[in-house]
Amino acid sequence: MAPDPWFSTYDSTCQIAQEIAEKIQERNQCERRGEKTPKLTLTIRTLLKNLKVKIDLLKDLLLRAVSTRQITQLEGDRRQNLLDDLVTRERLLLASFKNEGAEPDLISLGISVSLYLSPVPAEHQWQHLG
Repeated sequence: MAPDPWFSTYDSTCQIAQEIAEKIQERNQCERRGEKTPKLTLTIRTLLKNLKVKIDLLKDLLLRAVSTRQITQLEGDRRQNLLDDLVTRERLLLASFKNEGAEPDLISLGISVSLYLSPVPAEHQWQHLG
């Protein structure tokens, strides 16, 4: 059985979110020191666009997997919860980028990665419905 691309895409999307949070913190530190940050701002903007594209891809992959019964409903629900968390993180990062919120909390942004890595009973992973 070929590996499911959803998880590798999810993992790379979480890494992008983490990188965005780090870049926002770096930009904010530079601004507090009175430094100009156009290059960092451009990098963050590009990463935010990439994050949106990856989230949209995850949505499409999940919809396709559920509609074609490649995964169980339980696994679909679990992935939807992970996806919902990513969308929330995207909104928080965008607000932080626009200085509408606090700096991103790197520890809390890593929570969904631990959810992703949490063990799921074997009978619920990769179960195909006939």
